[in-house]
Amino acid sequence: MSWSWRVVVLWWLVWSAAGVVLIVLPDSGPRLLTFSGAHGPGLVDAIGVVLLLVGNAALWRHLWRARAAFTPLRPLWTFLAGLGAGLVLASVTADFGAWWAVGATLLLAVQAALFLRTTRA
Repeated sequence: MSWSWRVVVLWWLVWSAAGVVLIVLPDSGPRLLTFSGAHGPGLVDAIGVVLLLVGNAALWRHLWRARAAFTPLRPLWTFLAGLGAGLVLASVTADFGAWWAVGATLLLAVQAALFLRTTRA
């Protein structure tokens, strides 16, 4: 079953919006995990993260199926995605302040660029 790129975008937007809404809600319960002194998801945050992952799974499924469209630039995409993920992980585990936002923005930019490239192929 192959979804059109419009269905993928709709799936991603709906699940991501639901996840973000849950993550920004106050979560006064105990942490399920502790990453650092200031970071660790409670139950509501964890459900929000799962919803974000569900939305991203549709996007990454689409990208995986169309990976031949961006094969020539694979080292660049891999480096940028790794840098973004590294910034997110480092800022959360070592309390580097808002650097997680830079990493998350970089990851989103890589996803968007790859996705746009597959819609033209």
